[in-house]
Amino acid sequence: MPANIAYDAIAGKYQARYVGYPAWHGLGEVRPDDQPMTPEDATKGVSDYVVDKAPVYAMIDGELVEIPEWMATYRTDTKQVFGPVSRDYRVIQNLTPMQMLMEIVRTQEAGIVAHAALGRGERLFAVLDLKRLKDIKLPGDPSSHDAFLVAQWWHDGTGALSFGPSMVRTDCQNMANAQLAYAERKGMLVRIVHVGDTTGAVDQARQVLGFAERSIESYVDLMKQLADISIPTPEKQWVDGFLERLIPIPPEMERPIARVKARGVIADLFRESSTLVGVPHTAYRMKQAVDEYADHFRSVRTTEAVLVPAKRFTSIVDGPSAEMKAQALSLLQQEFEVR
Repeated sequence: MPANIAYDAIAGKYQARYVGYPAWHGLGEVRPDDQPMTPEDATKGVSDYVVDKAPVYAMIDGELVEIPEWMATYRTDTKQVFGPVSRDYRVIQNLTPMQMLMEIVRTQEAGIVAHAALGRGERLFAVLDLKRLKDIKLPGDPSSHDAFLVAQWWHDGTGALSFGPSMVRTDCQNMANAQLAYAERKGMLVRIVHVGDTTGAVDQARQVLGFAERSIESYVDLMKQLADISIPTPEKQWVDGFLERLIPIPPEMERPIARVKARGVIADLFRESSTLVGVPHTAYRMKQAVDEYADHFRSVRTTEAVLVPAKRFTSIVDGPSAEMKAQALSLLQQEFEVR
């Protein structure tokens, strides 16, 4: 299953907790009060198990012989073995990465909005909501522009503790994989190996958050410039021309119906989207109409309905949807000479 949320057979529940709204897979607990969680709130009943190390043995001629270079990590409550690790591997308990998230941000305004254990509980993630640290709004647009900082960690030796940004809340394993790839491509991923002291890692991760904040601020400045540019008149002619450039239809294309439909949906969103009520008819409004189409209306190619949310997430951060949004912004910048 693409979600791969760990299941606690003893407690009879999935090991995940989300704030405000459920994950796409519907697994785990949802806190409907929209209040972010403290690290202690997030781990309680989800990942408050202890991880330890035990010696590893080989069976040789009917006798158990200890392998001095290796140990195995395991859950102390269920005795579930996670995987072999080096002897100097340092176990990081599940509360620690979330406490580090809070220290990185250095504020009580931001909080954890998603936390889950994956697989057998050997891999976990926690999501910090940065919009509670910085409420990003644009003139004439009542909506918030969400941004998140994500921590991921492993207990089986296959991955390092990592911190990196995401523009979408991480809910499952596929989304966690995509978040790691996205943050690394952006050069905003900090990895901390499970050896030695992790105290110095907080300052390193703060630099990542600083880069993320500067990136967000730069994006908001650009959107503010677009918000000051009124759509040229006649409006319909400009909208049609812009969408023809954004979604070209080559003369030799035999079945252009999908592209024609896409143009029509974006034009409708520009005119009457419920998410753009009160937003003036500006270049910014067109950018938001394209983003809404790419994130929520653009079709996802899969025959399995359960895979749609995860595939849509991947498309948004590193696929056709991301490319469409980038192309729309590039066209608007070129036409109106915005930098």
